[in-house]
Amino acid sequence: AGPGTGKTQILAARIAKIISTADNKAEDILCLTYTDAGAIAMRKRLLQFIGPDAYKVEVQTFHAFCNLVIQENLDYFGLRGLDAVSELEQISFVHKIIHNFEKDNPLKRYVGDVYYETKKLLNLYDQMKRENWTAAFLHSHIDSYLEEIILSDELRYKRDSKYGKKGDLKVKEYNAIVERMMQLKAAADTFNTYQELLKQNGRYDFSDMILWVIDAFKKKPEILSHYQEKY
Repeated sequence: AGPGTGKTQILAARIAKIISTADNKAEDILCLTYTDAGAIAMRKRLLQFIGPDAYKVEVQTFHAFCNLVIQENLDYFGLRGLDAVSELEQISFVHKIIHNFEKDNPLKRYVGDVYYETKKLLNLYDQMKRENWTAAFLHSHIDSYLEEIILSDELRYKRDSKYGKKGDLKVKEYNAIVERMMQLKAAADTFNTYQELLKQNGRYDFSDMILWVIDAFKKKPEILSHYQEKY
C-alpha cells in the first residue's frame, strides 16, 4: 500500500492488541520493516499505543535482524574473516564482469559508456538476493512470458493498416520486447560471477545476510526453533 494508507497504524495496533490480550510480553514481539525510517516510524507509533514498553519490542529492518542472527550464531556462519563490501568495490567488481563480456553478449557496448549497465546490474543482484531468485528461475519465467506475450492482443493489430493486417503480430514491438528479455537473461547470468568475486575478495553485501539466514533456517532446525520460541 502507498504512503499514508495506515500500514504502520494497523501493525502498531496489532502489536498492542497482542500484548494487551494475550500472554505475551513486549520483548516477545519481532517487527520487521524494509527501511530504517520505517523502523523509526513504527517505534514512534508504538509509543503512542503502549508507552515505554515500545522500547522493548524488537523493531528491526530485515537486514539488521539477519545481522543479529548471524552475530548470535557465529560458530555456524563463520564470518569472522569477511568484511562488508564498499560501494566502490561493488562497482569495480561489476566493471570487471562487463570488461569480460563476450562479443555476442546482449549487454556489451562498443560506443558511449561501456559500463552503462553497472547500476542496473547491481540493482538486479540486490533484487535477486532479496527475492531469493536464481538465474535459472528468471530464465524460466522470461521464457514463459515470451510465450504468453506473442499471443497477447496488445501485440496484434486491431485493424488493417499499412503496417499489417488485423490480427497480425506487431513484429517491431515484439522484437523490442525480446531484445529486452535477452538482456535480462544475460544480466541474470552474471549473478554467480558477482557472488564469486565477493567470495574471492572476502566480501559480502548486506543482501547476502538475508540469504544466509534463510539458508540457515532451512538447514539448521535448531537455529530456526530458537527464534520461533523467542518471538
